Amino acid sequence: MKLTGAHVAAARELLRLNQGELAKIVGVGLHTIVRFETGSSEPYESTRAKIQAELERRGIEFSNGEGIGVRLNSKKAAEFARQSTQRGNGTDQ
Repeated sequence: MKLTGAHVAAARELLRLNQGELAKIVGVGLHTIVRFETGSSEPYESTRAKIQAELERRGIEFSNGEGIGVRLNSKKAAEFARQSTQRGNGTDQ
């Protein structure tokens, strides 16, 4: 499955993250996220992998079945939230 900017935008919405928050969490510039989501440029594969890994860690599941698929696994998201709360850090960087 190849992660697209549309996947990322949908995932952010499900997680209620803005572009700046995602950029900070992943460790990339805001413009990297903006350009990826708008389709004006593609990030390096290593950056794409970091974005995908972080979103999946927070409970997002991606698919490329019949169209772009993004869903929030509530169980995984709750586990991430629980672990983040125990660490006392909602962004869990």
